[in-house]
Amino acid sequence: MPKTACVVTPLPTLSWPDRSPESPQVWVSRYTSQPHTPPSRSHTHAFFELLFVEAGEGWHKIGERQLWAQVGDLFVVAPGEVHDPSGLDRASKWIVAFSADALNLGQTEPDLFLPPSLRSLLYSQQVKTRHLHIPPQELPRWLLQLQQLQQELGNKHLGFTEAARALLMLLLIDIARLVQTDKTLEPELLLPKCSAQSRPLLAKVFRFIETNYCQPIGLSEVAKAVNFSPAYLTDLVRRETGRTVLEWIVERRMVLARRLLLETDESVNQIVQTVGYLDPGHFIRLFRRLHGTTPQAWRLSHRN
Repeated sequence: MPKTACVVTPLPTLSWPDRSPESPQVWVSRYTSQPHTPPSRSHTHAFFELLFVEAGEGWHKIGERQLWAQVGDLFVVAPGEVHDPSGLDRASKWIVAFSADALNLGQTEPDLFLPPSLRSLLYSQQVKTRHLHIPPQELPRWLLQLQQLQQELGNKHLGFTEAARALLMLLLIDIARLVQTDKTLEPELLLPKCSAQSRPLLAKVFRFIETNYCQPIGLSEVAKAVNFSPAYLTDLVRRETGRTVLEWIVERRMVLARRLLLETDESVNQIVQTVGYLDPGHFIRLFRRLHGTTPQAWRLSHRN
């Protein structure tokens, strides 16, 4: 891909360059400024995205918020979060897209070193989009790591999978440290902390939800899957993450629902069935409570 005047492909259609078993599900590219700013490109996707501004400045729209970004700014875009980066097309930036599977969470020892809060959120694929700033003295190191990640994925030399996974892990650890030390963030936006004893259980809970959220599951099914009583599990998950098991299930379903509303023409009734609900009325009430409007009104508003 040319490194000058390149056109940014809308991320809803982004596909992994290599789906072979030995290739991690991570994609990285650097984009330089475009001479003409294209129309709005509101979109959402099922993976995480890191957007790092190397040079220039501009607007990044996330949901209903317009955020001004400049050199050193970093956006951690959550799965299912509607955003529009077209206001940054004249800036030079890096985009890293990855799924939690890229880290082999729960399968290898390295994930024990990932900060517990970020580890839990990656399992659940639930983290609200954050706007962070890399200190000036750290910019050279960040740029070097991004360049190394791009080279590993491009060259595919011996051990590139392990090297790319390690570089991605380093970026995420740096992000977790930034979030925990950023005093400008509202308290409710900080990553929740979890104890060492609860990490394996939370991992099982989030894995089960991620695998089964499109089915009509509830607290009892999750509790049975992890061999704990519903009452104990509810108390533990609320205490460690700030949300109940049912709230995590609902939020994961809403991630997919928002994506389908924005990117497809499926009816609301079809989407209700896809995301694991049996009663359209119940889904619409939940959606209105969380988003302040009906699914159809939300779709029209964001498409317009």
